[in-house]
Amino acid sequence: MRHDVPYDVLWGAGFLMSRVCAWVVSVVMCLVYVLAGAFAARAVESSAGDRCESAGLTGAEVTTSVRLEHEDHTYTKVVTELTVDVPGTWPLAHDLLLSEDSSRYVRAMSCLSRGTPEEPAHESDSERWSEWRSGHPSVTSTGGRIKVDYEAYGWVDLSSATEVGVWRVQPAADGEWSLELMAPPALRSAWWDEITVDPGRPGALRAEPEPRAGDGATALVWRPGRVGQATDRADAEMPEELRVTVTTRPSWQRSWAARGDQPTAMGLDLLGSMLWVGLTSALLLTALRRYRDRPGLPTDAQRRSAGNLRRWALAALPLYLLAQSESLIDRLLQDRVPLLFDLQLTVKHGLALACVALLLLFARPPARIRRAVVAVALVPVATTALMWTVVEPPTSYLVSEKEYGPLETGLALQTAGSVSVVALLLLAFTAAAWRMADDGLMLPRSRRHPGQDRQLLLGTALSAVLVAAALMAVGFAVAEERNWQRIAWLADPVNPEYGADHRADFLWQAMWSVTYVDSWLIGHHAWLLTSLAAVAVLRTWHDTASLSPLDDPADRLLLLAFFPIATGLDVQNHLGSALLESLWIPLYMLALYGVATLLAHRSVLARPFETSGRPLATVVGPTARGKLLAKARSYREIHAELRRLDQGLFGDVPPERAALERKLEDLHDWVVISVPGTAPERLPADVSVVDAALALGPRDDWWGNGVRGARLALLPGLLAAVVNTWADWIRGEAWQNTLSDLIGLPGLTATLASWTASFAAAGFVLGALWRVLPGRRGASKAIPVACAFAVPAALDGLVGWFTREGATNLALQISTMLFVLTVTAIALDLDTFRGERRYWQSRLGLLLSVYQMRYYSLQVAYLIGQIIAIITIWQFFAEPDAVPSQNEAPPDRS
Repeated sequence: MRHDVPYDVLWGAGFLMSRVCAWVVSVVMCLVYVLAGAFAARAVESSAGDRCESAGLTGAEVTTSVRLEHEDHTYTKVVTELTVDVPGTWPLAHDLLLSEDSSRYVRAMSCLSRGTPEEPAHESDSERWSEWRSGHPSVTSTGGRIKVDYEAYGWVDLSSATEVGVWRVQPAADGEWSLELMAPPALRSAWWDEITVDPGRPGALRAEPEPRAGDGATALVWRPGRVGQATDRADAEMPEELRVTVTTRPSWQRSWAARGDQPTAMGLDLLGSMLWVGLTSALLLTALRRYRDRPGLPTDAQRRSAGNLRRWALAALPLYLLAQSESLIDRLLQDRVPLLFDLQLTVKHGLALACVALLLLFARPPARIRRAVVAVALVPVATTALMWTVVEPPTSYLVSEKEYGPLETGLALQTAGSVSVVALLLLAFTAAAWRMADDGLMLPRSRRHPGQDRQLLLGTALSAVLVAAALMAVGFAVAEERNWQRIAWLADPVNPEYGADHRADFLWQAMWSVTYVDSWLIGHHAWLLTSLAAVAVLRTWHDTASLSPLDDPADRLLLLAFFPIATGLDVQNHLGSALLESLWIPLYMLALYGVATLLAHRSVLARPFETSGRPLATVVGPTARGKLLAKARSYREIHAELRRLDQGLFGDVPPERAALERKLEDLHDWVVISVPGTAPERLPADVSVVDAALALGPRDDWWGNGVRGARLALLPGLLAAVVNTWADWIRGEAWQNTLSDLIGLPGLTATLASWTASFAAAGFVLGALWRVLPGRRGASKAIPVACAFAVPAALDGLVGWFTREGATNLALQISTMLFVLTVTAIALDLDTFRGERRYWQSRLGLLLSVYQMRYYSLQVAYLIGQIIAIITIWQFFAEPDAVPSQNEAPPDRS
C-alpha cells in the first residue's frame, strides 16, 4: 500500500502549516503585548520632578538584615529583610499606599530600597536578575506612620555580584565573599536601628566597621543611629558607619557550587553527562552482543529491535553532546568574540537542527514526514538568514531607544523560528519513540486496516506537536512576562527605554528558549527512548524457557541496565555538577542483582520437593499453573469448611475433620512423571498449593508477569507521581519558581509523566523477577525491589551529607516507591486468580479469600502503615530544594 500523497496535497499541508505557525506567533505576540500593556498604567503620571524629598526621611527608622544559608542547599541562598518606618509627613509617604502599578508607588519604593528615580531604566540598580521575592513588600499604616517590610532572596553566582535588597554579595577570585550594605541615598539621614549580617558557618573573617554586638553563633550586629545628612544624590559619599562590609570564606562545597557558570565547571558537568551516556551505551552494546551469540537465526522483529538498540546506543553520544554543550559553547564564544546576537542565534538553531537530524536519521520516518520536516525547518533557517542580512544593524539586539522597527521585526522573526525549532524537536522525538515501539511489536495493530501495523500519520503527529509547541510558547511568554515584572518592578515605565528593553529582553529569551527545550527534552527525558529500546529487545529476544531474566546472560544484563535507566532515582547533581552521576548506574545494577540472587534461595520455587529434592521451579509452565490454580481453589474451599466446622455452622451431619485433612494432604501430591507405579512428588510441608500458585504469578513466563506488573503499577504510580511532582514543583516556594521558569509548566507536566513511567518500569522489574523473589505474598516480594531502589538512593543521600547538601524529597520518593510496589504486588496476587473473579461480588472478597483472612491481615496493616509514613514525611520532612533556572540576562547596553 502506498502512503505517499499527491504534490498538491503536500503543498496545501505546507501552506496550512505556515498559516498555523503564523497564527501561533500572532497569539504569542498579542499575549506578550497584552500582558505588557497591563502594566503600562504606571506611565500615566508625569516623571517630571521625581525626587525623593530626602529631608522628610530624617525621622525614618531603618532595620535591615542579611544571612547566607549554606546548610542543606546545593547553592548558597541569600535572604535579606529591610524594614523602614517612615513618618507620615514625608511627601511620598502616602504614595506607598497606592497600587503597585502606580508610578508614584514605584518612585516612593525606589527611594527606600534603591537609587534615585532619575536613574535610567536600563541601569542594573533598576533591573535585577539575581533578586527574587515571594510578593510585593508589605505596607501598613499605623498612628500616622507607614511601615514597609521588604523581603527578598537570591542565590550566589561567582560569575557576577549578587544584589538582593540593599545588599550585595561580591565573590572574589581567592574564594572570599564579601557582603556589602548598599544604603539608599535617601535613607542615609534616617535613624538606623539595627544592621545584622549572618554569613553562616564558618563565620566572618573580617568586618568593617567594628560590630557592636553578636547574635547567635555567627551573626554580627551594628546599631549606627543617625549618621548622615539628607540627600537625594546617588553619588553622594556614603557615611563611614553605613559602609558595612563582612568578609567570609564559605566551605569549599558552596564555593565550588557557585562556580556553575564558569567554563571549567560547565565542562566537568558536560563530562559527567557524557560519562553517563557512554556507560549506558556500552552496556546496551554488550547486551546486544550476547543476544547475537545465541544459536539460531533471528526473526525479522528481533533483527529490527536489535538494530534499533545498536543505532540508538551509537547515536546517543553525539545527540547528548549536541544538546548539552550549547551553554558551554555559548560561554566560550562570549569569552573570545564580541557578543553578537546573530552569531549566538545561528549556533543555537544549528545545534538544535543537528539534534533533529540525528533523531530523524535514527527514526527513518516515511517520506511524507521527512518532507514536512524540511518544510518546517525552512522557517528557522530563513529566520536566521534574515537576521543576518535584512535586519540592520547586524547586532539587532543592540539598538537605541529610537530604533524600534528592527527590534520588533527581530522579535517576530525570532519567535517564529523558535516555535518551529521546538515543533521539530518534538516531532523528531516522537518519530524516534514510534520507531522503537513499532519494531519492538509493542503497538496494537491497526483498527482501520486489520492485519497491518499502525502508521505514524503525518496529520496527527504534526497537529499534536504544533499544539504542544504553541502551548509551550504561551507558557514561555507568560513566564517571560512574569520574569520581566520581577526584574523591572522598580523601573520607571515613563522612561523611553523601558519599552525597548522590555521587547529586547523577550527577544533575547526567545533565542535562549531553544537551548532550554533541546537540553530539557534530550538531556532530561531521552532516557525514555533508551528504556523503550531496551524493552523492545526484551520483548522480541527474551528466553521464554527461563524462570527469570537472570537465568539468561543477555536478558540479565539488559534488565539490570534497564533498572537504573528507567527506575533509578534521578540523583541530584552534587555541587552543581553531573560528574558523579554515572557512578549510580553500576550501584543500581549491583543492588538489584544482589537482592535477587542473595535471597533467591528463599523464594517459594527454590524450595525442594520432599521426595527427589529437586526445586519446584523444575515443573513450572502453563500446565503446572493450571493444576496449581485448581488445587489452590480446592485448598481454600476445604479451609473454609474447616473454619465453619470449628464455628459450628454445619447442620445435623457435619463433615469429618479427618476426611477434610486427608484431602488437604492429597493436594500436596504432585505427579511429575506419569508412569504407573511411580510415587508422586510431594510439595514441601510448609508450602501450600496457594503459595506455589502465587509464586508463579499471573502469567506463564517472566515477560508476561513483567508486562502485567507494569500495567498494574500505572494507577498507584500515577497517584504517587502526583505526590512527588507536587513536592518538587508546586509545594512552598517551588510554585513561584515553576511559574517563573521558562520551561516550568512543560517541565511539571513532563515530570508527572516521567514519574509515572518510572513507577511502571518498577512494576515491570517486579513482575519479571516475581518467580525468584523471596516471600509467599506480594507485599513481601515488593521489599527486595524497593531495597534495590532505596540503597543507592541512600548512598546518594550520604554523598549529599558529605557535600552539605539537603536530601530534599529523598525520603518521600523512597516511601512512594515502596507504596507503589506493594500495591502492585498485591494486585499481581489478585490477578493470579483472575479466573475466579466472576464468582465473587467484589475484588476485595476474592483478595480476602486468596490471603485466607477475614477482615484484616498484616498485609493491610502494612499498607496502611506506609500511607501514614508518606503523610508524615510529607508534613515534616519533604521540602523542595528548588532553585529557579538562571535565565540569561541581556547584555548591558549602557
